[in-house]
Amino acid sequence: MRYTEKEIMPLIAELLVDMYGLDDDEAPDPVQDIDLRIDLYFKAVKVWDDIDFTDFRFRFERVFQINCAPEVWEQLFGVGSHYRTEAEWVEQVGQYLTFRKLVDFIAERTTYISFQPVQVIDRECGPAGAFYGITELSNLLVPTACQITPSTRIIDAFRGDTLDQFWSELCWRNRQKIPDISRKWDSLFLSGCLLAVLGFLIGIPLSIATANILYLLAPCVSLYACWKLYCLYHHHSDPLPPELQTFRDLAVWMSVDHSHNPIQ
Repeated sequence: MRYTEKEIMPLIAELLVDMYGLDDDEAPDPVQDIDLRIDLYFKAVKVWDDIDFTDFRFRFERVFQINCAPEVWEQLFGVGSHYRTEAEWVEQVGQYLTFRKLVDFIAERTTYISFQPVQVIDRECGPAGAFYGITELSNLLVPTACQITPSTRIIDAFRGDTLDQFWSELCWRNRQKIPDISRKWDSLFLSGCLLAVLGFLIGIPLSIATANILYLLAPCVSLYACWKLYCLYHHHSDPLPPELQTFRDLAVWMSVDHSHNPIQ
């Protein structure tokens, strides 16, 4: 089995908007037109000339948990083939390089994880199927760290960025929507960092004009302190909903259609 375009394409669109700092309204919606050519999309959002192919490949591999040789990506995008003109590239590669082709490329290389019910003592069990899928996903992300059981607290297995990655992967791979996670004080710490950066930018000319390094040193220390506090908070805080604390809680939640009836 493999993921469908309806599962992969929204995540691609979200990733592209995030990568290039676009407002959702600025970008053409490839979700609605999966046969849109990729080069025409990038030209429409005016980033075609600024694309870093290595960064592009790295981000997509990380988000979709795929790993293939750079040459495979280069063949897909026609990179390094020494086309003499862009028109020649369009004729040989570009006119065929649509989002549908990118979706197929990703679907062929992404490990499919099922959260569907499984047979337990001759009966279908939704929570068991969801838990098996969660275990497979956790092993895919951090193979050495996750000997999880249903009673294991999620926060004991995943913290900080790893928790965010696990939850993001779970959201797009699972057909049932799960609640978002959020940290109460994220905006406060990030605001402190932004203020420290502003102080740093103001401190540079003040330090030069007055020959007093304190104008530059104070915001640097503030920025470092805010960032370290944010990293500690991000790692040690528990952003999970109160009803989803253990992997059993999560498996049961995922096995239920919250808009209709429990999955049998």
